[in-house]
Amino acid sequence: MAKVMVSMPNELLAQVDAEARRTRSSRSAVLRGFAEDALQRRRRKGAKEIEKILRAASGHYGGDSAEQIKAGRPDP
Repeated sequence: MAKVMVSMPNELLAQVDAEARRTRSSRSAVLRGFAEDALQRRRRKGAKEIEKILRAASGHYGGDSAEQIKAGRPDP
């Protein structure tokens, strides 16, 4: 497992340490858990945004380009 150095304000570190005491875990475990949770939320948010875009585009692939091409053709 890799080790890293992280800088943060003293007040934030105090909150992390309080959480570690509350959960009877280490500072590293608390920070690791926070990072995992934040990354999962970001992935879920991204997936929801992609779903929203796909729903909005459902049945409209390519926009109205086919209609524009047809409209630009001379009448037979």
